[in-house]
Amino acid sequence: MDMTSAATPGRGRLGRLDALRGVAAVVVLVHHVSMTVPQIAAAYESSADLTVFSVGWWATLSPLKVLLAGPEFVLVFFVLSGFVLVRSPLAARWNGPRYDWVAYYVRRVIRLAVPVLVSVGLAVIWIVLVPRAVGTAGGPWLARQDTPDLGLGNLLREASIIGETRRPDINPPLWSLVWEMWFSLLLLWAAFWCALASLGYVTTTQPLMYLPPFALGALLAANFDELQRCSERLVERLRGRLLGWALTALGPFLLVAYWMLRPLTSGAWSDVTLSLRVAGAFVIVATVAFWPAAQRVSDRGQLVRRLFAWLGSISFSLYLVHFPIVVAFALLAGPGRWWLGALVSVPLSLLMAQAMTRWVERPAQIYGTRAGASISERMPRLAPRT
Repeated sequence: MDMTSAATPGRGRLGRLDALRGVAAVVVLVHHVSMTVPQIAAAYESSADLTVFSVGWWATLSPLKVLLAGPEFVLVFFVLSGFVLVRSPLAARWNGPRYDWVAYYVRRVIRLAVPVLVSVGLAVIWIVLVPRAVGTAGGPWLARQDTPDLGLGNLLREASIIGETRRPDINPPLWSLVWEMWFSLLLLWAAFWCALASLGYVTTTQPLMYLPPFALGALLAANFDELQRCSERLVERLRGRLLGWALTALGPFLLVAYWMLRPLTSGAWSDVTLSLRVAGAFVIVATVAFWPAAQRVSDRGQLVRRLFAWLGSISFSLYLVHFPIVVAFALLAGPGRWWLGALVSVPLSLLMAQAMTRWVERPAQIYGTRAGASISERMPRLAPRT
């Protein structure tokens, strides 16, 4: 997931999108912590015989699910990445005649690969320190983390990013980086992926499930100025303001509509409701990017601004490092004491993310930029002009 800031020509950083990244990363962290609660993990597996107003019901079938919607907010990351990755070449077109694609590809690979390699190494350390002999006492989610494969082949597969798309054993959140890297390498085909977005989950094939959100973000970036002007006109009218608030509520609803409708659907209809989370992620990013009320929320008070800015700055590293920490301290705390594991794993994940951002992610960005520029200078004929 691309966590770089969303800059726009003549407009500077979109701080509200940085804030959305931070919020999304925290939701993913909270989701994984919640899955260490056996009742919630069991409710996530099945809603059959789930008691109304029980812990599992509140966490999966109530509107509070949006606060624990980790997999759904990964799609928000995808839309944000599509937005940011397309804004850069568009900005280059507006500010000059040439965008350096050779430098882009080198920079992009280094920017993603170095933090991923470090995160896999850190995950291995946590697994060695706290062996994952889980069993079933901690619930079905922790049971799935049992005995990960630490063989060299599996380590190389997870660290390579582009490879098999099955769930990683060592650091499971890396599954999303596969699609991040593929979209980065296929960015020149953005229009093609936009055409495929309508297929989405209907085909149940992974490329069509996970690449269209990037394309939807690219659409927002390509039409940024027009959408911004439309938003400014709408806010001047009562109907426009009502529409804006309706869309603000619609995005989160679509994101978790599958869960709200889960007791009422099955089979193909269940797949259809699951696909609505793609539209929900798109609407959330669009409203945060263009609706003035979102700007006011992210700018509400200096402390709030600084908190959102900090969460946005560490969001990529937080996504990469939190999972093995959550699992390790859930196991150390033991069944029935998930809250004790959460008290340690949440702040420790934030601290580790800050360290990862400072000592790994930012140096990787700097090195990637320099390496891309250097290679581009040596290969001028391979840098296409736009």
